[in-house]
Amino acid sequence: ELYNTIVEISDKGKIADIVTVSESLEFNEKLELCGGRLYINDLADSVITASNYKNYCSIIVNYSKKRKLIELCSTSIEQLSNNVDVQDVGLSLRVNTEEILISKTSDNLSHITNGVEGVVGQVESILTSESKTLGCPTPFMSLNKMLSGLVKGRLYIIGARPSQGKSAMIMQIVRAVSVNRNVVFASLEMGLDEYTQREMFAMCDTNQDMISNGLVGDEIYTKLYNAADKLTNLKLYIIDDPECTLNTIENGIINCIAKHGTCDLVCVDYLQLMKGANKKMREDYDIVTYNSKGLKVLARKYNAPVVALCQLSRSLEQRQDTRPILSDLRDSGSIEQDADVVMFIYRDEVYNPTPQNKGAAELLIRKNRQGRTGVIDMIFQASKTRFQERRNII
Repeated sequence: ELYNTIVEISDKGKIADIVTVSESLEFNEKLELCGGRLYINDLADSVITASNYKNYCSIIVNYSKKRKLIELCSTSIEQLSNNVDVQDVGLSLRVNTEEILISKTSDNLSHITNGVEGVVGQVESILTSESKTLGCPTPFMSLNKMLSGLVKGRLYIIGARPSQGKSAMIMQIVRAVSVNRNVVFASLEMGLDEYTQREMFAMCDTNQDMISNGLVGDEIYTKLYNAADKLTNLKLYIIDDPECTLNTIENGIINCIAKHGTCDLVCVDYLQLMKGANKKMREDYDIVTYNSKGLKVLARKYNAPVVALCQLSRSLEQRQDTRPILSDLRDSGSIEQDADVVMFIYRDEVYNPTPQNKGAAELLIRKNRQGRTGVIDMIFQASKTRFQERRNII
């Protein structure tokens, strides 16, 4: 009788609650038959409604986070007991704690419509932007056309043999992007002071040798002050740690986002100098493979482009054509697989020093997962540690 009354009320488009059900039963002289108002009140109080589902979900998520934190702390205690480096454990604890606390339940199953909307949005972004690029524009127009800038979520590898200008190129890219975007730069090869000195001298069109040998006049002071002013206005944040690991870089990204809102580009100079996840990881091949995969994960996790420099194998110098190819990537075959874009710097004057090819340089795009490959003809000004495009893409 009670259920039939609820159905009748609902069929009339009304809401069945304690009052309406009780009144309908009393009108039909069936209220006492169904247990009276007290029984109906008890029934209503015993029902868990879905109206408070958000709080129920929150309770479940909090218990999940509590369990994960307990597991993380147990793992950290075990690592410390096994003499894993304190700094590594601390950084890992911070990064993983941050991930647990900010994590949200997500559905990784998406309809193709979401992808279509994303692509249309990207195209609109390119057409309406001044630079006509999807990602962060570099200072090299031909490179921007070929790669559509440095795109979020992608891993870029710039490889070369020593003294080819890897650091000079990444410094130019970092300087250009950090004018109005937040850049995290892990400088493993140079300390903060050395990096800053090189940047300032490059911006003054001079170098340490010219200053030491007195080849510049008093005007250099004005240039240095102007360079200092420009550098202090850049959105550039340096990780100055010779023991840099993936955790160190992720920690820098988290700090940048927390303090400045976004992290728009991550750069590493260079991949083979990064340390392993722990002291037990000793083989170069394993360390480079681990870090290569990890940098790709960071690119996707924080939706930022990651650019890493890479040393190449000296075996290329045994060939007649010393232009690098993908198999010259040193220490790990994983780099080629993980990277979205692989490009190499080649300066012919290093191997064939003649007046005709002085300053000649090439940027070889050997892999481009989202587009074409090719060669960008460039000039390297060694005295100013600077690259310039000579002509358009070949």
